[in-house]
Amino acid sequence: MTKRVFALSIAVAVAATLTMAPSDSAAEEGKTYVGHSQCRICHNKKDEGEQWNSWKSEDHARAFETLSTDAAIALGKELGLEKSPAESPECLVCHVTAYDVEKLAPPDKINLADGVQCERCHGPASAHVIEGKKHRSGDETAEPAKLMVHPDKQICLTCHNEKSPTWNPERYTLEDGSTVGFDFEQAWAKIDHSNPLKKGSE
Repeated sequence: MTKRVFALSIAVAVAATLTMAPSDSAAEEGKTYVGHSQCRICHNKKDEGEQWNSWKSEDHARAFETLSTDAAIALGKELGLEKSPAESPECLVCHVTAYDVEKLAPPDKINLADGVQCERCHGPASAHVIEGKKHRSGDETAEPAKLMVHPDKQICLTCHNEKSPTWNPERYTLEDGSTVGFDFEQAWAKIDHSNPLKKGSE
């Protein structure tokens, strides 16, 4: 792949990410990012599935770290990146939550080192947090779940697609024996952090 073709592919990927990411519609409603430590307060109870612990133990939490591995650095050189992968917007847009390619930084309360955290898939959570506090105080009209994004396959595909330089078109094997680069059901099974108390309630 030439540098020019790679740059074009990244531009397309970035554009897709910016238009399909959950942050867009949420930002229009005045929501801001709060960071995963805020999510941990309510979403790490043992009887509710320890969702924060689930995230912390899987690969999304280490997405930024992977950009400093020998393999990533070698790939960056092969692709002609001007900077190391850990400093390149082309990589950071998918390896860090809400990375702004124009400001070359994530939002204030998002740390690069935390990789792909809760709000990358569920959207900025400030309004959700406010509503959650109302719910915890006994307000029965509060509905925090309605103020967050419930991610689906399209959210995943903003980064897990053929524009990624590490895309493997045969990564997942389907029931009929055919292979695909991404399969939502199998991918979700690896990171499933559903609240067991709410399963089947919708």
